[in-house]
Amino acid sequence: MDHSQEFLSDIKEYRERLDEKGLPLVFSIHHLCLLAGVSVTEILEICKSDRIRYYKRFKLKKKRGGFRVIQTPENTLKFLHRWILKNILNRVESHEKCFGFDKESSIVKNASAHLGQPAILKIDLQRFYDSINEKRIYGVILSFGYHPNLAVYMAKLLTVRPDSYFLSTFKKKESSLKDKLEMLNEGVLSQGAPTSPKLANLVCRRLDERLNKLALKNQLNYSRYADDITFSGNLVQLEKIKKTVYFIVRDENFYVNYSKTRFIKSGGNFFVTGLSIKDGVVKVPGKKKKEIEHHLYHCLKNGVINHLKSAGVSQRNFKDWLLGNIAFVHAVEKDVAKDYFEQFNKINWPI
Repeated sequence: MDHSQEFLSDIKEYRERLDEKGLPLVFSIHHLCLLAGVSVTEILEICKSDRIRYYKRFKLKKKRGGFRVIQTPENTLKFLHRWILKNILNRVESHEKCFGFDKESSIVKNASAHLGQPAILKIDLQRFYDSINEKRIYGVILSFGYHPNLAVYMAKLLTVRPDSYFLSTFKKKESSLKDKLEMLNEGVLSQGAPTSPKLANLVCRRLDERLNKLALKNQLNYSRYADDITFSGNLVQLEKIKKTVYFIVRDENFYVNYSKTRFIKSGGNFFVTGLSIKDGVVKVPGKKKKEIEHHLYHCLKNGVINHLKSAGVSQRNFKDWLLGNIAFVHAVEKDVAKDYFEQFNKINWPI
C-alpha cells in the first residue's frame, strides 16, 4: 500500500518523539494488545463496558474509622497493566523529590531528606487515588508523545468508574470530592491496580515541582511519599508557607486532609512516613520494635497458639504479618532485623 509523503513524515516524527524518551513505539490500541500479547477483542470489550466487572474488590478498615475499597484488575486486564507499567510507565521519571513507588525510592530516603532539621510540617492528601481521574491519566499518556486515540483507550483501561458501592465509603468531610466524581462520571485510579502508584507519581510531577520551588524559596526541604507531603526547616518559615501549600494543592486539583496537618518541633516525636528521624538517625519507632519483640518472645516461650489466645490476636495471617513487620525493620535497621529473623525461624509454627 502506497502512503503519502506527509503520512510517512508523520510516522517518522512520531517514532523519533518516542525514541527520544526511551518509550516503545505504539500506534494504536490494536498495536498495544499485539505487543503485550493480549486479546484485542477482550480489551476493546472492557473499554466499552462497565469496567468495574473486570475488578475484584473488597473493603479494608481505616485506622481512624471508615473503609477504603481495594479494586484489583483481573486476568487479562491485570496482565496488560503490568506490561504498561514495565514497558512504558517505569521508563518515565517521577519528580526527584518523590520517594515512593519507584525502583530507587524508599521511605528511608524520604525520611532522610529531613534529617537534622529543627521542625517539620506534615500535610496529608485526602483520597489521593480517587482524586486522579480518567482525564488526568489521558493527559499523562499524551505527554509521553502517544497518539490521542491511544491515550483515550489507555486512560479507560487504567481507571475504573466509581459506583454507588464505592461512593458509599466517603465520609462527610470528603463530600466535595464525592460530588465531583458523581458529576464527572469518569474513571479514577483504583487502589489495587499495579499501575496506580506510578501513574499517581507522574500526575503529581507539577505539584512536586511547585511545592519544591516553594520550599527552596523559603530555605526549606520538601519531599512526598504517595499522599504524605513533608516540609522541614525553620518553624517560622514552615508556619508561613502552610496556606500557600494548601492553595497549590487545591490548584493542582488535589484535596487536603486538614485534620492530619501537623507541625512538629525538634525534641518531640519526630516521625516521617512512619520512621523516627530523632537525633539525626533514621530508625524504626521503638513502639513497633517492642511489639515485634513481644510477639517473638511469647511465641518462643509459650507457643504460637497459646500466645495468640492469651493476647486475643487472630491466628489468621499472623505469621505473614509478623514476617512482614520484620522485613519492614530490615529495610531500615538490618542489624536489628537479623536478630528478629533468627528468632522467627526458631518458632515452631503450626501447620
